[in-house]
Amino acid sequence: MLHQVIRTDPSNWDKHIPYLLFAYREVPNCTTGVSPFQLMYGRQARGPLAVLKSSWSGEVPLPTNISQSAVDYLQELKLKMEQAAEQVKIFAERKQQTYADYFNRKTTSKSFMPGDQVYLLIPDSSNKLYARWTGPGEIIKQIPPHSYLVKLPDGRKKQIHVNKIRKFQMRVNTVGVIFENEEEFGEITLPEKDYLLPSQKLEMDCEVDLDHLNEL
Repeated sequence: MLHQVIRTDPSNWDKHIPYLLFAYREVPNCTTGVSPFQLMYGRQARGPLAVLKSSWSGEVPLPTNISQSAVDYLQELKLKMEQAAEQVKIFAERKQQTYADYFNRKTTSKSFMPGDQVYLLIPDSSNKLYARWTGPGEIIKQIPPHSYLVKLPDGRKKQIHVNKIRKFQMRVNTVGVIFENEEEFGEITLPEKDYLLPSQKLEMDCEVDLDHLNEL
């Protein structure tokens, strides 16, 4: 929604934020099943357009007198919020299990032992949308079925999914050794004729004994 507003009205997009927030809060959430507004106030949100539509069409007549006392209203509101909270808990647990099952289907078969050194895919502190491999961390224990408790490089402990863990491989750097003193490595052997360059082969081929021609 915000992207669309910025495109259509780039100079005044900030003035639309309150209306965008209200529109977001009155829509049922896919995880909880109810809108944030209903969780907060215990009733469905009715925006300006909904109120105007219902009053013009006569669907909901405007109340002329309110006979309900404040105490009764608060008790009814409390009951509605408790019912909404219970419904949200059941719905959210069901959705979270669905998300977990979907995520675990992509899990590769990996296992680690306590004490193993590992790399960890951790969100970057400067950019929440970016993550990088850091480490090494240390495996403390497995949390079945697909997570591990890991000691981070800064000493903190965190539960991490196995898909965000990989084996730590120690880098081996090559080392060149320079001798201060000269060493004798033996005589230098010349290459065979077959391994010489074409110009070198020509010189060797020309070194042929022609003394037998003088006898003629």
